[in-house]
Amino acid sequence: MSVQPPNDWERVWAKRSLDPSKGTLLAQLMAADGLDTGYGNVSEESWRAFVRRTAADLALTPGDTVFEVGCGAGAFLYELDALGCAVGGLDRSAALVDAARRAIPRGRFEVGDAASLDATEPADAVVSWGVFLYFPSLPYAARVIEQMAAKARRIVALFDLPDAALREDALAFRRGSLGEAAYNERYRGLDHLYFDRDWTAHALERCGLRDVRIERSQIDGYANAAFRFNIVGVKPPAG
Repeated sequence: MSVQPPNDWERVWAKRSLDPSKGTLLAQLMAADGLDTGYGNVSEESWRAFVRRTAADLALTPGDTVFEVGCGAGAFLYELDALGCAVGGLDRSAALVDAARRAIPRGRFEVGDAASLDATEPADAVVSWGVFLYFPSLPYAARVIEQMAAKARRIVALFDLPDAALREDALAFRRGSLGEAAYNERYRGLDHLYFDRDWTAHALERCGLRDVRIERSQIDGYANAAFRFNIVGVKPPAG
């Protein structure tokens, strides 16, 4: 397994765990996965609606297998499990993977580096939500996309990618929300990776994915959505 060197973001996520004071199990998972910040105060109702809308958009049905790269504590997969999908995921944070295992006992979760994703056991849909922004570089992101495409039977979907065209607007919003001094103190050394839409589409197409489509992120209550996009590619049938 190749190992991505630890970075400041990794240390942040290593400290995350389930907090019973957050309420329901789903609320705890959402908080552990970072949806409890000033930029992401998303209600459980809004989150469930987003996941169910996504399942319909990807034509996921009970029994379909879904594997998430950067699964965190499993907030995204929790509702898919409830819908009858067979879920699994990979994350570098052992603490978050442990939380996912406890929250979704039927799921198959592992600790590991995204670029070392095992493609020998395929899944109908291979997805990521809110993780590519923490990757160290575009070449690393391209390697992860290659592995995701190799693992997928039908579809690859990347959600919550920071839009390079909106980078300055996003930073201005984030700084304005907290104030310049507070933002610099909280996010010193915690940079996001931004993605050009054309680069991302070509990365999927180079892996043989077709019918690539890009959409604006839409989650009620999620302020970052205004500066993020989603991209989906379909894998042609073998043969």
